[in-house]
Amino acid sequence: MLRSAVAVVLGLAFALPGSAETLTLASQYDVSGTNTDGSKYTGKVSIDVISDATFNIRWDIAGSTYTGFGMRMNDALDATYTINGKPGLVIYKVGDNGVLDGLWAIRGQSGDGTERLTPQK
Repeated sequence: MLRSAVAVVLGLAFALPGSAETLTLASQYDVSGTNTDGSKYTGKVSIDVISDATFNIRWDIAGSTYTGFGMRMNDALDATYTINGKPGLVIYKVGDNGVLDGLWAIRGQSGDGTERLTPQK
């Protein structure tokens, strides 16, 4: 039993990166999304890489600015933010050509929203 437990722990240790790959993201994105009520939105997003695994993110949408902090692991990025005093969370999957497809939620709201970040050229 102990041997099996050690094998599982060692397997997980090798499955998790010892150090994150260098975080390479565009700094400016166009964003298009759908709110939890089905309405659409567009805007701009900027990402400022802090370290190999962390970043600051800023959304400029419909005259409002929202800021957050995030981290990356492999092809997933997640970020927290505050909107109208409520915490929110977004999870992105890095796709082809650096496109980020995300799913987000805000505490106290039913449902979830979606958004796509497309790198500006």
